[in-house]
Amino acid sequence: MNEAMKVDRENFTCKMCGECCRIKDGIVRVNNVEISRIAAFLGMSEGDFIEKETEVSPDRKSLILRSRKDGACVYLTDANLCAINPVKPEKCSTFPFEWTNPDSSSVCPGCRIK
Repeated sequence: MNEAMKVDRENFTCKMCGECCRIKDGIVRVNNVEISRIAAFLGMSEGDFIEKETEVSPDRKSLILRSRKDGACVYLTDANLCAINPVKPEKCSTFPFEWTNPDSSSVCPGCRIK
């Protein structure tokens, strides 16, 4: 986690704005277990999920979730909710406690110093 930004669970309140799902150039890596869970949740085979919902990461070391044309996560709904919330990847469920970006405090209203 970025040392300049420590976020603890007691002082963080998610504003449900969806900005964390719109982080510019953000990527969400998915591992085999996450692929299995998400595919099952969506009622897809793992092969179909990989083919239709993922792409190779820029560093070519893993698969990542596809993004919409506007850069947002494809699973961000119009109501700023996660369509796969019960099975969302670890990266998503651990933000902003386990990791942040250098600009997270300007992106996420819940991370701003109070």
